[in-house]
Amino acid sequence: MGTICVILAVLITVFVLMTGQYNDAAINIQIMYTDISLKLSFLIICLLTYALGILAGVLLMLSSFFETASRYSKLKKQYDKTNIGADDAEEKIKVLENKIKTLEIALDKAINNK
Repeated sequence: MGTICVILAVLITVFVLMTGQYNDAAINIQIMYTDISLKLSFLIICLLTYALGILAGVLLMLSSFFETASRYSKLKKQYDKTNIGADDAEEKIKVLENKIKTLEIALDKAINNK
């Protein structure tokens, strides 16, 4: 999937550059409510549109990336807590088994002493 995206990006870039290079039309852009007027070539407008599209795509993917990273960290913490709880339960069982053995030994000694 990544190689297809790279190939498409290269093809789009080549198309934009070739289309803009051979089109000499200039576009007048006037900012509303001011006397500022810009005369930009078609190539510059295409490149600006292309760059802004890439920037928007990157920003959308960054939000998804950070959301996924936060979910991963939450799941990792939950998994660690679960493992610690399991280890604690096993240790408690071992302690109780040792106490039972100690009590059995004490009971045997008490019975043998009578």
